[in-house]
Amino acid sequence: MEYLRGDRVRILGKPEWGPGFIQGKSKNGKVQVAFEQVGQKTLSLQHAKLMKVALRDTAWLEERVREHWTQG
Repeated sequence: MEYLRGDRVRILGKPEWGPGFIQGKSKNGKVQVAFEQVGQKTLSLQHAKLMKVALRDTAWLEERVREHWTQG
């Protein structure tokens, strides 16, 4: 699965870390995630089991999409 900047995720097996936000596009099998409870972590997608979390705030999501396309 590909992760993009702004995707909201949780790491399975570490619920105490809370939700996190992808800080950049995944590359080389790794991704940086800023978690609410433990700060920024670089995770190997081979070992870390991430689950995308649906956002209900459509205004926030639309802003993330605009940011993604203007960085291009």
